[in-house]
Amino acid sequence: MKNGANYKWNRRDFIKTTLLSLAAIPFIQSCTNSVEKLIFKITGTNHILGHRLRTSDFPKPTKTINENIVIIGGGISGLSAARYLSKNGINDFKVIELENEVGGNSSAGENSHSKYPFGAHYLPLPNPTDTELISFLNQENIITHFEDENPIFNEAYLCFDPHERLFIKNYWQEGIIPKYALNEEDLRAFEKFDELISELKTIKGNDNLFAFDIPINKASKDEQFTNLDKITLAEWLIQNDLNNEHLNIYLNYCCKDDYGIGVKKVSAWAGLHYFCGRKNSNHNVLTWPEGNQFLVEKLAKYSKGKQLKNELVYQIEEMENKVHLLVYDSKTNESKTIIANQVIVATPQFVNKYLIKNRKDVVADFEYAPWLTATIVVKKIPLSEGAPLSWDNVIHNGFGLGYIYNQHQHLHQYKPPFVLTYYAALSEKDLLTERRNLYSKSDEYWKSIILSDLEKAHYGITDEIESIEIHKKGHGMISPFPNFIFSEKLKQASQNTKNIYFAHSDLSGISIFEEAFHQGINAAKKLIDETTLDT
Repeated sequence: MKNGANYKWNRRDFIKTTLLSLAAIPFIQSCTNSVEKLIFKITGTNHILGHRLRTSDFPKPTKTINENIVIIGGGISGLSAARYLSKNGINDFKVIELENEVGGNSSAGENSHSKYPFGAHYLPLPNPTDTELISFLNQENIITHFEDENPIFNEAYLCFDPHERLFIKNYWQEGIIPKYALNEEDLRAFEKFDELISELKTIKGNDNLFAFDIPINKASKDEQFTNLDKITLAEWLIQNDLNNEHLNIYLNYCCKDDYGIGVKKVSAWAGLHYFCGRKNSNHNVLTWPEGNQFLVEKLAKYSKGKQLKNELVYQIEEMENKVHLLVYDSKTNESKTIIANQVIVATPQFVNKYLIKNRKDVVADFEYAPWLTATIVVKKIPLSEGAPLSWDNVIHNGFGLGYIYNQHQHLHQYKPPFVLTYYAALSEKDLLTERRNLYSKSDEYWKSIILSDLEKAHYGITDEIESIEIHKKGHGMISPFPNFIFSEKLKQASQNTKNIYFAHSDLSGISIFEEAFHQGINAAKKLIDETTLDT
């Protein structure tokens, strides 16, 4: 936690808030005229092709191809599996990916000013016990060396100062934990929550495992902890006399950041895992202008020349000790049959229910939050009082989760134009309704929502914007509602068959890089081990 300078709510702030509220009226009225001048573009996952899975409206296969191993899905899990196979001397495999490029939620774009993420944009420093991830980071020179067995990270990849700031009461404070205009009762609530987190971070169960750990399969299965998955975080806060408005707003932001849903919906176990799962005492993060696409490229090199892009698997069936895949190639508008010895299915379960018979009931409890992100190029960022432009810039109780400054890691940090990535998890209503709204609401609607949110902290920023590129992700990440992470349905969905191995972060119940990375490794390792046993 960082401490900001003292700031008191006074008459000047009241007048300023009133003036800003009045000023917002002509802004809304003139918004349409202003945004029409912007270069505007909508992008997103290939959901139209993906939705064809519901009807299986594909041409009949015209050819049959034999493969040894096929990995379906080129996200982090699929690429991690490919890396593990390659590093263990198995290179007879293919990776099938629906999109133009691999990467999934960690994909990125680039303009003339900077690279920028479409989704995932950082990696917290790994737990000391996460040897697989530490080994990967070391091999890729993200960890340069070790001192007294402690990893030393490449300074170019550690987030530069200033890390983060929060816009609250018309002031940018350093750090995102609110401090300004809080009374003694508010401050005591934050202190008590911090004390409970410190205890839960180190406590172990009867099985001598941490209550919370990464990857999740290393966490304790002691019921005193797993029972937290049966209630919401909001209910846990009430039970612990922590039902404080400002604490709730802060925790709502944190839960939406990792899970896409807030304190009233997220499992208490998942909400607490956000704070307790990571054990590294250094709270810095690894980040790059392109976000986690940097890590994608490090993983993707192991499947170079083996990636089949713009191709969609629309049926998986085990027959005669083989796996038969029906695959649609959107480049040629043709279908083919691939007969593989073994398959790693690294696609999310909302996709898998259309690929494999009798899987819909198994994955019925899997829910995914839709996300809206936007890349915004700004000629100038209107000045506001307080902390300077940071890597992470959060608007207190805003519509979205704030924005990332993508050039933060550049040597010339504050050279305009500025490239920002704005994030919003859509979960106020039920997720199906939010998903439908994401695609049915007009592009102008979403553009005005984003600009209105930014105007709260940067009045007049609309006139400084050169371009907006909006990215829609209907199934952005798995959302751990209560009774999910330790459910039998989740265990059942994770079970492999003789020749099919499942690997995706949604099988962990939370959508973070580490879980996706380990899911890929675990599936590839099981495949190798069982192949060795068979031979």
